[in-house]
Amino acid sequence: MPAVELPTRLSPAPFWRGNPLRHAELLLALVGLLTPLWLFSTYLPRPAPWIALGGLFLLFLGRSLALRRWHGHTPADAALLLLALTLPVGLWASADRGVSLPRVWAFVANLALFWALAAQAHSRWLRHAPWGLLLAGLGLAAALLLGTNFGGNKLPFIQADFYSLLPGGWRPFWNPAGFNPNLSGGLLALFWAPAVMLTLAPTRWPLRLLAAFTTLLLTALLLLAQSRGALLGAAIALPVMTVLYRRRWLWVWLLLLAVGLTWAWRAGISLSPDTLLGQSAVLGASSLQGRIELWSRALYILQDFAFTGVGLGMVQPVANLLYPLFTIGPDAQFLHAHNIFLQTGAEMGFPGLIAHLALYLTLLALLLAAIRRTADDPQRQALLLGLLGALLIFLVHGCFEVITYATRAAIVVWAFFGLIVAAATPLSPPSPLPPSPPPLLSPPSPLRRAERRRGRGMR
Repeated sequence: MPAVELPTRLSPAPFWRGNPLRHAELLLALVGLLTPLWLFSTYLPRPAPWIALGGLFLLFLGRSLALRRWHGHTPADAALLLLALTLPVGLWASADRGVSLPRVWAFVANLALFWALAAQAHSRWLRHAPWGLLLAGLGLAAALLLGTNFGGNKLPFIQADFYSLLPGGWRPFWNPAGFNPNLSGGLLALFWAPAVMLTLAPTRWPLRLLAAFTTLLLTALLLLAQSRGALLGAAIALPVMTVLYRRRWLWVWLLLLAVGLTWAWRAGISLSPDTLLGQSAVLGASSLQGRIELWSRALYILQDFAFTGVGLGMVQPVANLLYPLFTIGPDAQFLHAHNIFLQTGAEMGFPGLIAHLALYLTLLALLLAAIRRTADDPQRQALLLGLLGALLIFLVHGCFEVITYATRAAIVVWAFFGLIVAAATPLSPPSPLPPSPPPLLSPPSPLRRAERRRGRGMR
């Protein structure tokens, strides 16, 4: 009688293997649908952002079940968690929750978009990120060209009459006064850095041609915006990017620095901070003195509200009430501390400041490691160098301005942060799921079958 082999018993596939949230592209699309409910919460019914928050929780739960982990979604999970915990604390401490609550919702949108973009590290679309960045930069340039209140005499070689030739007049419903030139310059500079590096890198000619055009357009708009903080950030980021790309650029920049300093000395041009910052319509005749006074008030707030901060959007009301200004007029709308680090500390206390610093250091470490790792991939390395330049520009510009105070500008900055994590993650993806459990009864091997036949023959 022939031996009867029992059928192999296979364990059923776990339910999370069919979970569509394993696909990062779907996660990004769903978070993108929720984001406007937080960004425009003041224009929507009151339950809308709460419903979106519930949807985000379900997305996080589904994603965690799909990947079978509750933490480790991004390298900055600890910083993100600490930032999320500071939001209800700051809302509790705020003297005007009607001001702070919309900003809290906008910050939730920042964190959600960062998380969704960071999850795209092994997505197929990431290789098209250079194209996406350039096209997004061109779209933003068109919007800011039409909506920015250009003007001023900060750069002497730009005539004021030239601004009358520019198109304009577009006013979005959330900002009927138009965009501030410093905000526009800070946003444009973020896209300018990747465009420069994609122009210099030996990429395919269609991409390189688009990058060159984008670089020229954004450079012109940066000059027209006359944002000295953005121009200073670009002047620092450009040598750093190019020297990391090719060491021989170091001698070029040293020569240009020597020539520039010699020319300034011969021409009698002062390079003091007070001269470089000049005057400001908001901060008075001495922009530097006005900023120093605002920085001192932010330090007072941080000292008195060290653990909670005063709440998002509350720096100006609290400063006017408790720490009156002297060099800045009482009717001046300075809005923020004109320094991202002091603004963060004043609004969110030391916990929020520490979380932001940890995030910036994490992004910097990821970028430097990825740049060294991708020396044999010019396009990816150029993208990473451009993102490093964008981060440097944001931090340098942030020493004088707070472009993230505008919630719709902040979402762009946090999108860059998420893209940095995605682009800097190693290309070999870790296995998101453990191997399937072995079957309870394994099928007999060919050697075992032969032994059984020999045993039956001997009997």
